[in-house]
Amino acid sequence: MQRPDPDELVTLRALALMLARGSVSGTVAPYGTVILLEAGLPPALLGPLAALGAIATLLAAPTWGRLGDRHGRRRLLAFTMLVGAPVALAHSTGIVAVVALAYVLWAALSAAFIPLSDSLILGRLRGDRSRFARVRVGASGMYMAVVVILGALVSGTALGWAAPGVVGFGLCLLATAGLVGRLRGELLSGSGVVVRGGTGLVAGILAGVRRHRRFLVGLALVFCGSNAPSIFTGPRVAEVGGNGWEVGLAIAAGTLVELPAFVTLPWLLRAFGNRRVFVAGGVLLGVAGMTSALAPTPELLIAARLLFGAGYAWVVLPSLAAISGAASPGEHAASAALHFATQAGGSLLVALAGLPLVVATGSVAAVLAVAALAAPAGALVALGAWPRAASETGGTGPSEAVAVTQAPVSS
Repeated sequence: MQRPDPDELVTLRALALMLARGSVSGTVAPYGTVILLEAGLPPALLGPLAALGAIATLLAAPTWGRLGDRHGRRRLLAFTMLVGAPVALAHSTGIVAVVALAYVLWAALSAAFIPLSDSLILGRLRGDRSRFARVRVGASGMYMAVVVILGALVSGTALGWAAPGVVGFGLCLLATAGLVGRLRGELLSGSGVVVRGGTGLVAGILAGVRRHRRFLVGLALVFCGSNAPSIFTGPRVAEVGGNGWEVGLAIAAGTLVELPAFVTLPWLLRAFGNRRVFVAGGVLLGVAGMTSALAPTPELLIAARLLFGAGYAWVVLPSLAAISGAASPGEHAASAALHFATQAGGSLLVALAGLPLVVATGSVAAVLAVAALAAPAGALVALGAWPRAASETGGTGPSEAVAVTQAPVSS
């Protein structure tokens, strides 16, 4: 009997983790603001609460990253998804204070899902961008599937808007069980726990920010250009006379294109390199945002979202690979978490600067136009501070070498 290829097993396990991440992320997050309004939150408080959620993500992501490097990424993922189960369920209570608290807690907990899983998978795949891009479609595909299924449950069952919380509770527990199964006896025995000296938690985060500050500022502007269309495409479709079906199609169109975009991304990276693809992605986000701002019809807005999906894929993987490749041994999750935190920073910029623009102009078009200019400008800023690979600076690159006691970390 032929033994399975170890590389294939690693790839399949990475895909399984991406599927789990996509399923959990697709539950309460896409419906969070609607759940808040259904629970009775005044619309005037929605913007401040969304900004608070972005701040929670911005602060939590680097913290989870540093803790994941110290204590094992899979262990931290299992913990956050386990704690996330009752937080997800709280969204189904219909009590506005409980739902508002759950909204912020979910933002803080879910900030661990993407950076920890991305850094874990990149490490297991030895930094192979091609395989990472292929397994990354699992997260997008499962996210889209869960969102669509939940939409059907909300509209077609007695659960109504409690459905995202109930389903999120179950999927969090399933994902936790899978992660604990991979940890085997380590959670009970305490073996494999990383012991590190060096800087403390806050000092380590600040050192990482200082080391990559220009790159992170550029990324925040790029993600401002990607997050503004994500937030305001639905209202913009309604402004130009679109119906409910067209609103849903425009929102889903970006994710639909992410699937083929990530599949073809390895070829683009080999042909043109990380930096060129990254800048092209920033320009594409700018074109998509400006088209969204100026589009006179829902059909053109849907086309803009298709451009957005490709642009988002083109900026995410090259920039993640760059900051991960520059990480020192034992700081891979921390670097990926800083990368993810810039996405929350982009959302915060949109919330702080965009919402006043909406109030002043009476339309979301101005926000989309400003964000469209921010994306390519941010790409150029990030390009000028592109992280140097660890091999170029005398480091060891994206290895998995860690200092451990008793046994290697299974993270």
